[in-house]
Amino acid sequence: MLDLTNHFLVAMPNVTNDLFSGSVVYVTTHSFEQGAVGVIVNKPLGKRLKNAFKDLDLAKYNPQWLNNQLYLGGPVNSENGFVLCRSTSVDVDGRMFKLSNSRSVLSEIATSNDKDNLFISVGYSAWGSFQIEDEICRNDWLVVKADASLIFDVDANNRYGEALRLLGINNISSLYAGGTVFA
Repeated sequence: MLDLTNHFLVAMPNVTNDLFSGSVVYVTTHSFEQGAVGVIVNKPLGKRLKNAFKDLDLAKYNPQWLNNQLYLGGPVNSENGFVLCRSTSVDVDGRMFKLSNSRSVLSEIATSNDKDNLFISVGYSAWGSFQIEDEICRNDWLVVKADASLIFDVDANNRYGEALRLLGINNISSLYAGGTVFA
């Protein structure tokens, strides 16, 4: 089985619940014993960070962050904000990014070479042991190696289509019929 860490899960058309329909999820951590953790990267909430947090002055870290979008990351812990940030070094799991709700991460990002790359979500997504594997077997998700530029350089409204293009798919409807992927 494939370790899904550092991969995108791209929802198939048969995923029709409001939260995951049309979603691209970046998987931050995956193991067969523990399950998977990730964050939806293409569901902006229509709020800018300057209006999102009453008790957090993002301008003291980087004034440019104030105009960044706030995203819906998933249904878990949806009352809290989470930062998707580059791992300072490739850790033992080989993760590109980690998900944190620690404010100290903001100052680390602000003083790094990636200070322009800030992604904050409300909540995150999680699956239990073998749950995501079952969903993949049901054709709920396509899996593709993650590319950081999709998160930080592509407009949120275009991320789903761009994630499909990473797989070489220009039109998902041409591959999909009644729960089966023809690829």
